[in-house]
Amino acid sequence: MVNKIKIIFVDIDWTILDHHKHDFDYESISALNKAQENGCLLYLCTARPYESVRKTNLLNYMKPDGLICTNGATGFINDEVVFADNFPKEIVNKIIKVCKQHNFTLELSTEKQRFFTQERNEYADAFFATYDEKIPLIKENFDDVNVSAILLFSPRDKDEELLKELPKEINLFRFAECAADLNIYPSSKAKGIERILSILNIDKKYAMGIGDDYGDIPMFESVGLAVAMGNAVEEAKNKAHFISKKVGESGVKYALEYFKLI
Repeated sequence: MVNKIKIIFVDIDWTILDHHKHDFDYESISALNKAQENGCLLYLCTARPYESVRKTNLLNYMKPDGLICTNGATGFINDEVVFADNFPKEIVNKIIKVCKQHNFTLELSTEKQRFFTQERNEYADAFFATYDEKIPLIKENFDDVNVSAILLFSPRDKDEELLKELPKEINLFRFAECAADLNIYPSSKAKGIERILSILNIDKKYAMGIGDDYGDIPMFESVGLAVAMGNAVEEAKNKAHFISKKVGESGVKYALEYFKLI
């Protein structure tokens, strides 16, 4: 079955982007390119929105066949949008109003762009410093665009208070002390992968997923071959079929070699 892998879904952060070195794992990127040359489709599968992926300059080193962004809320084939879960505009406006009252910056992502709702606060500074992100422009009105992802920059101890004020449809997923995702749809990497596999008419047993974090666990459950990085959280390792080396040891390349995809 391994040699019949037709498509590879790979995470970015701590999988092919090493935040200890603040640089990419170029050996693994070259290995992914080689697997692609050998006939595997290659998809990036990330929590990052589309513009964030672009701003990392990763696409200067690889040309994936598509992307799954914002934890499965948006999907692209050959840079064309094939699905997007967009927030109702009245919900977006209510979220912006509540967060401005608390002076909490939001990052709102459209299908291919992203914007801040106001000047960044200390929590946004902490997040962008950690992930070496480029700072988005500020946009005050979102009535003319479709919003597919909302990132909140705030402290954890305000979550309960905020949820009482935000629209009842909103779920808050805290993934860092300085940041949380706000969502209305039960999006996940699994949902995005299932959509792409359906469009491409590929059975999940022919799909490989490579990742490291909690958000990659749904991905592991949606592919036939799940690979956890050596630096992955234990919960992800427990759900994987194979545990590779760490990102600093070119773990993606090691897995592709181990399964003879290159």
